[in-house]
Amino acid sequence: METQWRQILSWNSAAEFVIGVDLGGTNVRAAVLNRSGQSLGGGRAPSHAMEGVEKTVAQIADAVAQAISAAGVAKDKIAGLGIGVPGHINPQGTHVLWAPNFYDNGQQYLNVALAEKVSAATELPVLMGNDANVAALGEFRFGAGKAVRNMVMVTLGTGIGGGIILDGKLWTGATGGAGEIGHIIIAAGNRGGAAAFGSLEAMGQISAIVERCARKISAGRRTILAEQDWHFLTPKMIADAAIAGDEVAIETFDETGYFIGLGIASIINLLNPEMITIGGGVAGAGDLILDPIRRATQANGIRTMVDVCPIVPAELGDDAGIFGGASLILDAIGA
Repeated sequence: METQWRQILSWNSAAEFVIGVDLGGTNVRAAVLNRSGQSLGGGRAPSHAMEGVEKTVAQIADAVAQAISAAGVAKDKIAGLGIGVPGHINPQGTHVLWAPNFYDNGQQYLNVALAEKVSAATELPVLMGNDANVAALGEFRFGAGKAVRNMVMVTLGTGIGGGIILDGKLWTGATGGAGEIGHIIIAAGNRGGAAAFGSLEAMGQISAIVERCARKISAGRRTILAEQDWHFLTPKMIADAAIAGDEVAIETFDETGYFIGLGIASIINLLNPEMITIGGGVAGAGDLILDPIRRATQANGIRTMVDVCPIVPAELGDDAGIFGGASLILDAIGA
């Protein structure tokens, strides 16, 4: 990352503004922020993830141009832009080593110099990071983790990801791949999926929650959810039923929270962080999922570390990636 940082520092380290970009498989979102984290204007475009690198770069540049126009700031006042990318990013923040949801000429991204291409298209210095890592960085600087120095963020959704902040810095490991929290093995030999059998992701992602509930319905359990076709269940439907006091729905969240809590207990035992933040769509269930997570963590973690590590909801929601992308640049220029 040193070469790219030098580029930013020499370009305009005194610039007032930065840009955060959240690159997803469906859309790319960008926003201009000041150094205090105030969003001044945003932009959005389809990411065209399956249509090749150059097409996606053009969409990123479009979203960035919209954000700059909406913010009404001069480009020479922008220090650079940081991008959260769903994939394995090299430690220098310049190359996408692998991105399973982005394709070029029919092949998944492998060792793509995306930062350089976006820099050429936007005429701004660029740094990248894994999307979950970057979201954690955003929560640390501008969200739930503002008051701590050591924090782990866990994102619960279609998959399970996360990011690690140690002594105030994002930890990305030897090759940029650290923070793959969803791949922790918590129930070896059990349910599989994109991650290994018995992984935290396999046991706690959206499809696992729905499957867990559907099995209870198909076993003939008494539940208001049986009034609907269980093939179309969603976590939101299960959460609504749980709020209404439905035993099967509550049990589904209790079991899911148990597995997630096992993973978080292991994280706390290994890293001794000051805080765990929980983000992602499933976290929208609030205490229905957080309470069983906390109980399982308390039961399985080392008490002297668990007791000083609150498990709290993330604060930035879908914008964590944008704030995190901006934070990549702010960290690079020492802001």
